[in-house]
Amino acid sequence: MTRKYKRKKTNSNKTRSILLTTLLVSVAFLMGLWFGKNNVSFQGLETYVNEMSSQIRSVFSNLNEDKKREKLADYHFFDMDQGSSVLLEAFDGTTILIDTGRYDDSDPRIINYLNAEIGIGGEIDLLIFTHNDADRIGNGDLVLDYFQVNEVWMNGMDHTSETYSEVLDALSESDAIYAEPKNGYTTEIGAFSIEVLHPLENEKQSSQNDESIITRITLGDTVLMHMGDANIAVEERILNEASTASLQSDIIVLGNHGSSTSTSKEWLQAIKPSVAIYQAGVGNHYGTPHREIVQLFDDHPAELLGTDNYGTIHIVVNENNQIDISTEDEG
Repeated sequence: MTRKYKRKKTNSNKTRSILLTTLLVSVAFLMGLWFGKNNVSFQGLETYVNEMSSQIRSVFSNLNEDKKREKLADYHFFDMDQGSSVLLEAFDGTTILIDTGRYDDSDPRIINYLNAEIGIGGEIDLLIFTHNDADRIGNGDLVLDYFQVNEVWMNGMDHTSETYSEVLDALSESDAIYAEPKNGYTTEIGAFSIEVLHPLENEKQSSQNDESIITRITLGDTVLMHMGDANIAVEERILNEASTASLQSDIIVLGNHGSSTSTSKEWLQAIKPSVAIYQAGVGNHYGTPHREIVQLFDDHPAELLGTDNYGTIHIVVNENNQIDISTEDEG
């Protein structure tokens, strides 16, 4: 199934249509003039036609180049059952991977997804583990082993799981730069601008969920907010400290797989997303997305999409202020 969501109307297609129509009409008119003159040689006509054909090919070539430049990025929200993983690929080749799925994924499907998108052994400029629960860092060790990861972000909160230990071992054996970014940190990685909204500096939360790395990632005019598993209390803290305008985002990945413990009405009103995405397994025993979250979007213009219903969700970000959405399954 393919869906399209247009953020803003654009006249680029209309402009192209007018340009091509004008060109073709001009060619037809001038050709008529040439045929109407008795003193025109066939060789002269042939030269003229060749020149016009060359110009037309040049125009089409330029239009194709413009079309290529329209696409700024591919955002892949992978179907990871009750796990999470998002891949952002910019036009300049920069890649950001946020989380790596569940520890008990037997495929493991994250490797298959990445092989298909960035190539076997491809480069990942930034790998963000939003927090260290096994549904977020699962198969993170394999990603670090199989792919060229340049930088890794973690929240710095230790975990007792074997999965966490395996990720740390793989990280120590890699050449990746390691960082624990905190609230207020901003950076640019390739075409992406990244702002970290959480966790707080020198203030540990009581749970991995509430120590999630929350990022606001900008490319062109499009902003993506990724919540990890942060709960409503974290949202409230951010709302109290930040201006509403600084939080607005076009796309939001809902906290905690669409759980009612995240995404308050006030938070949604502040973010003002056009598209909201959650990653959850079909019939999962957590019951996500919870009914309260689904009902919240009944009264909100944002399109709510989940991997439980649609499989992997693919968003193309264009420079002409258009977001194109395609989904794997109708669900």
